[in-house]
Amino acid sequence: MSESQHPDLTRHFVQRKSQTLNLNHRFKLHEVLIQLSLFACGLLSIFTTIGIILVLGNESIAFFTRDQWVNTNRAILSDMDESTASFRVQPGKALEAIHVGGTVRVGQEVMEVREFHNNRFEIDVLGTGGGFRRWCATDERLTESGHARPLIVNASRPIRQAEIDACNGVGISPIEFRVGTDALAIVVSADNDFLTELTVIELQQIFGGAENWSDVRAEFPDEPIKLVIPGEDSGTFDFFVEAVLDDDPGAMLATDPIMSENDNQLVGGIKRNPASIGFFGYAYYLNNSDDLRIITLDAVWPEAATVEDGSYALARPLFIYSDAGIMRHHPQVKDFISYYLNKVSDVIVDVGYFPASTEALAKASNEWIRATKASEMLAVNPADVIGELTAAGSSTVYPLTERIAADFVKDGYLPLMTVARGIRGENTIAPHRAGVSVEYNDRPTIVEFFTNTNWIPAIGEFGVIPLINATLMTSTIAMLVALPLGISAAIYLSEYASPRLRSTLKPVLEILAGIPTVVYGYFALTFMTPLLRAVFGVDIVNIYNTGSAGIVVGILIIPLVSSMSEDALHAVPNALREASYGLGATKLETTIKVVVPAALSGILAAFIVAVSRAIGETMIVAIAAGAGPNFSFSPFDSAETMTGHIARISGGDLSYDSIDYNSIFAIGLTLFAMTFILNVLSRVIISRFREAY
Repeated sequence: MSESQHPDLTRHFVQRKSQTLNLNHRFKLHEVLIQLSLFACGLLSIFTTIGIILVLGNESIAFFTRDQWVNTNRAILSDMDESTASFRVQPGKALEAIHVGGTVRVGQEVMEVREFHNNRFEIDVLGTGGGFRRWCATDERLTESGHARPLIVNASRPIRQAEIDACNGVGISPIEFRVGTDALAIVVSADNDFLTELTVIELQQIFGGAENWSDVRAEFPDEPIKLVIPGEDSGTFDFFVEAVLDDDPGAMLATDPIMSENDNQLVGGIKRNPASIGFFGYAYYLNNSDDLRIITLDAVWPEAATVEDGSYALARPLFIYSDAGIMRHHPQVKDFISYYLNKVSDVIVDVGYFPASTEALAKASNEWIRATKASEMLAVNPADVIGELTAAGSSTVYPLTERIAADFVKDGYLPLMTVARGIRGENTIAPHRAGVSVEYNDRPTIVEFFTNTNWIPAIGEFGVIPLINATLMTSTIAMLVALPLGISAAIYLSEYASPRLRSTLKPVLEILAGIPTVVYGYFALTFMTPLLRAVFGVDIVNIYNTGSAGIVVGILIIPLVSSMSEDALHAVPNALREASYGLGATKLETTIKVVVPAALSGILAAFIVAVSRAIGETMIVAIAAGAGPNFSFSPFDSAETMTGHIARISGGDLSYDSIDYNSIFAIGLTLFAMTFILNVLSRVIISRFREAY
């Protein structure tokens, strides 16, 4: 049959052929709208990401480069006119950040620091023996302990020959200055209703091994004696052992006494227990006489007359020590000791001790004259004294030295600053009234930011390590919870649950992701933390801790891990499962050795996305982990994460463009970099382990 015989059929084939070959796509409005929407979403995502990076980067650069004025809360103490170049300020630890060559600001005037003398007095309580040990330690031991050698030692007993030899070994020749007399107080709680006086023999029994009060006197109650005594580094301990126990403390120490070099702690231990007894300096009894009762010895009351004539058995001298070389190289020590010896008789009774004799004070003055090679001891004006002062040693002498140091400061021993005025232009010089706070310029460095283990913006400490550490700890704990539970749930839903059960359980599991995170936060605080404290103990687990926060963050991200992992497992072709069954593998073997490895890229992607989610979680850690950076590796300690810190300080009274304000963005940029790296790592892992079927 020819085409000419069937013209209609031929025309039909030609038309169909032309229709089949027509590849021109017809215009469809809804497809165009969808494409435009996707394109707009893509552009929005790109511009949003760029905007975030620009904002974080700009403010972070400002954090490291811009003038950051930090208020020291230390005010100038007198009015400044336009010509003033030196002024004194209130003392305080925040002044440590000020240094020569740096800039400070008073009002709005910027000044360059030409000289700065941070005059201050620091006193450590170590016990007399501890004070001598630090004073006479080798340079290596001082470096290891992190403490500088004190310039003055407080002592409640004379220095021993072994201690003198140790001092001579480091070039120190101790000079003794007698400053007063103490009546060692034997005290009990004010609630003690049976003891008012003792003999020295009975005192020896009590501190020499007697177990019960009835062992000392029959009329005393049959209750255990609880001793509260100074530590073995204390000069008070040494004096008591020598005067009462014939230099043999063994029996006293065998009773397991409460011990401390800090007499205030001894006061607390005695006043809370009516069956306790202890001893310390008379001043501590006077300051706590409402809570304590002093005991007479052999019917002798400790007072000025009995201390002076020696009838009170436990009278002892009080000293301070220094060295001629120290006084020569640190003139402020020479000046302070002169002030001390001239002032001590006026204040010692108010402190709670008894004056040294005129002869003892005259001897101390002569020692000062000999050490300084002066012709006489002159009055000292503290306002003319320059240089820091440090003391360490006896808890007994501490109140006396502290009182005289406070008077020294009151009389003018204050931080002194000399500046160049108007460094930003002559027209910036202005008068300032007393009371205006001094601000210092602080620029954190990137090295400090990533290496310092302290984050305390108030004193210029900007180390992000504690925040990163807490963030990683909570995230690690969260993944230890979420990963095994989430993958187990995914394996069950994909491989073991029926289609009907899977369609029911998966939405139920995903409901967890819809619960507000603030609810999870209070769940961690009110349920998980009490549970941890019940298991591990209230003394070990803090109320706010990274452990409970991490566990609950793990619960939060279980749906994310399980859902993404289940999708990856479900996408594995059934042909692989059937091939495994055909080789005789069980369902468990097929799941573990075939399906999971085939879905590994998806499971790893789920893991990394979940880590990113855990790192970025805010409300749970802000509520349950604690407030305040803390560099600790214990999951039971309170520690603030990066997101928790940002949420806390950004919600407070934070000045715009301050160093605290800029620090938020530096932390935010660090957090962004961490999550960005995780997402890049996720893409690399997916491309590396993805299997094509």
